[in-house]
Amino acid sequence: RSIELLIFSLDRSRSIDRSLCEAFDSAMKIVRGPARLVRPQELPRAGLPSVVPLSASDLVVPRVHVEVLYAFEAPAPPVSLLESGLATVLSEYREWAGRLSKDQNGRPVIELSDEGAVLIEAEASGEVREMMPFNPSRLLLELIPVNRGVPELLLIQVTKFACGGMTVGVARHHQVADGQAAGEFMNAWASVVKGLHPPFYPMHDRSDLMARDPPQPVFDHIEYKRPAPKSDVTVPSEYPELAIKKFHFNIDLLKKLKAKAVEDATENAYFTTFESLMAHLWKKITIARGLEGQDIEMRTLVAVNARKRLKPSLPQEYFGNVMCHTCPVVTVQDLLQRPLSFVASCIHNAIIKIKTSYVRSAFDFVELQQKNPVQIARTNRTVLSPNLSVTSWVHLPLYELDFGFGTPVFAGNPFIPFEGLVVIAPAPSYAKDGSLDVVLGLFAPDMARLEEICFSIDY
Repeated sequence: RSIELLIFSLDRSRSIDRSLCEAFDSAMKIVRGPARLVRPQELPRAGLPSVVPLSASDLVVPRVHVEVLYAFEAPAPPVSLLESGLATVLSEYREWAGRLSKDQNGRPVIELSDEGAVLIEAEASGEVREMMPFNPSRLLLELIPVNRGVPELLLIQVTKFACGGMTVGVARHHQVADGQAAGEFMNAWASVVKGLHPPFYPMHDRSDLMARDPPQPVFDHIEYKRPAPKSDVTVPSEYPELAIKKFHFNIDLLKKLKAKAVEDATENAYFTTFESLMAHLWKKITIARGLEGQDIEMRTLVAVNARKRLKPSLPQEYFGNVMCHTCPVVTVQDLLQRPLSFVASCIHNAIIKIKTSYVRSAFDFVELQQKNPVQIARTNRTVLSPNLSVTSWVHLPLYELDFGFGTPVFAGNPFIPFEGLVVIAPAPSYAKDGSLDVVLGLFAPDMARLEEICFSIDY
């Protein structure tokens, strides 16, 4: 069984911060039509495999759908054009029309069964601009197909608005592809809709990222090990309400954070925007959670795109997950009492070790867990505290999607499903000014404290 690190799937009956959505509920209604299956238009090419075995990188990501919302102002293409383009592009990206299964040896595979992807048409009573700045809410979830526990690997909802604009809500299974590969698929779909040929089509072979035989992990992969519980810590029977918020960091503040991160660092130290921002957030979230004075170690699980870190490089046509994880660990005392440069260094040092040897070792470690499963790094909890899990969507081609009528006014995740998950994404104005949005989930009392201190660079 796979090592599950995150749970993106949402129990939509779960209590959430009502202030996020009450303003929308009375004004805008979303009416969904019936779901239908879209199958590949063309017959399979000669030599196409019937199954695609999942790689070690596919196995380490969650077995859930990742939700992404794209919003477009008027005019918008007719749904019939989007549907015919989807059927065409699925003829090449047949994984999305397949189903997860296992081969005769019990290994997880994608059956290229051509059973189809789900397409839903919906109508909204309001205008796209009414939802700006697209803060996480129940309304945004209504623009995404319900996907919990479904067998389909790709579900798409096209919602037309009274203004003539539309949203495209996508739920795509994480074990089929990571954000970059999924973004390439979306752009290929858009190219077909515009009557163009995509720059390339995917391979149906993931052997480049299979573990070695026999597996030979040479590093201690704490990122895939669950920390031992402290004997004196009791788990509450009931947690406070979950709050989901989006924090906007403009370029001036991001520059200040990068400058602050090197103030007490060694000579010639350099930290990326991600490292500086995440160090800042880790400090502020720890304070907001009220963890000062506690004698505990904390982890931040960081998802890293390994494409540019592998030697030799993967073919451009490789389709699937190319993810590795790393996990800086620090005590509460060090995190809060030492300067920002120390925290940024912890994150930086954890990331730079993601090189070919480490990635291969990680894949071998994952493979051993498939053969000898033990209860490590597995959880169905919706609470990560005192730890965090962070993923960056900054370099995904979210705002490049163009079906022929312009790029999105918003592209991002509609919701954060559990406490302690942080998503750093490009703001709608990122291409112009470099600003970022941080969407995260915390318990409501902690979130209230974070809102008071989040933009202060005093530590």
